[in-house]
Amino acid sequence: MERSKAFATALASVVLGGGALALAGVALASATPHQSAKICQPIVGEAGHCSLTIDSFPDSLEGMHGKGGGPHPDWVSYSNDNLVAKAGSVITMTIRQYDSGGPLNNEAFFGRVWGTTGGTAQYMIPTEKGDSTPVQTLSSVDPTSIGHTFTLRGVPGSGSPLFVSVPLPASPSTNSETVGDATYGSPVVVTFSFKVGTPGVYQWNCEFPCGGSREGQFGYAMSSWGYMSGTLTVK
Repeated sequence: MERSKAFATALASVVLGGGALALAGVALASATPHQSAKICQPIVGEAGHCSLTIDSFPDSLEGMHGKGGGPHPDWVSYSNDNLVAKAGSVITMTIRQYDSGGPLNNEAFFGRVWGTTGGTAQYMIPTEKGDSTPVQTLSSVDPTSIGHTFTLRGVPGSGSPLFVSVPLPASPSTNSETVGDATYGSPVVVTFSFKVGTPGVYQWNCEFPCGGSREGQFGYAMSSWGYMSGTLTVK
């Protein structure tokens, strides 16, 4: 009960205290994503259950920005900003997180897992040499070493209420792993599930401030399609 009350209070403060960011989120969600839709793929034998896999990178050299990283090759980016799923689906997401990181602004809130099945996520964090480690099921992670977050919000007037936020730890790996035309260390692999309701558009972004000095480091890549912001469209 107390955790639910704390969640409601913290969520209200995030929503009310982030007026400018909320308005920016609505504007983003009303725009047309510039990338092709990545559709949640049905899981064989599990009706109503589908899977999505995306990546988060320390630059835009890989993903869907074009050869050489497009106009901003040094901007951090997710691999796709336009996710699509069927109404009523249970979505299992896997995010491969290749970036380094640091401490969150709101460690107590965004260092926790919110809105997922069981209130947890599964984490596989490689060693510095890139070796695999056992998968851990966690409800929170070290908030001082975060690469990004995947934070999904409902847009007012669109779809069912929904809030999912999962912290993505910084990768400690210093080995070399080739991804397309780019080279990174081994990723942290994070998997979690959540259910979507009625058709609508949901906006997601990263809550780790790594977008430059403007707007408290939430400008530039943080609020641009194809980088740290996107939508989940439920049809």
